[in-house]
Amino acid sequence: MNLVEAIQSVDMDEVIDRMNAYAISILKSVGVKNFSGKEPIDFVGDVILKVMDGQRDWTKAKCSFTEFLFGCLKSDISNFFTTNKNIYDNDLPEIPTTDQSFSAEHIRNSISEILKLEGADDDELTVFEYWADGITKPSEIAKDLGIAVKEVYNITKRLERRLPKIQTQVKNII
Repeated sequence: MNLVEAIQSVDMDEVIDRMNAYAISILKSVGVKNFSGKEPIDFVGDVILKVMDGQRDWTKAKCSFTEFLFGCLKSDISNFFTTNKNIYDNDLPEIPTTDQSFSAEHIRNSISEILKLEGADDDELTVFEYWADGITKPSEIAKDLGIAVKEVYNITKRLERRLPKIQTQVKNII
């Protein structure tokens, strides 16, 4: 199937709306207000243009056209933050260093307790522990635990949905 056939095989208005909603949710989760003047729909438009002009090669994809577009969008957003890391690191609040009354271990344990109170299961707590140790790649976590990467992704999704709910409680600890 060539690019024209792939575009005609899907409802592009619906796909663009879904991609925009996805971009909005990802960008909201980052918590940064300014994206160098870019809006979520700009990321979507950039992806579609890259596919149309061949920068993103659909003919080599081994998935559906819609999955290909979403994969490209996820990659572009990730690359945007990777290349602009220093800009967004400056937007993050400073961590106070004057009050050393709480150790990192105490904060970690407190957050784990809050997660338990909010209903996190053992799998979510285990993934949180890996994150706290600086291991964030699902493939590394899956390999270490001896489970499928897909299972780690599912656990991560549950944990990421839970984190905004406990954000104010965590801020009080820190």
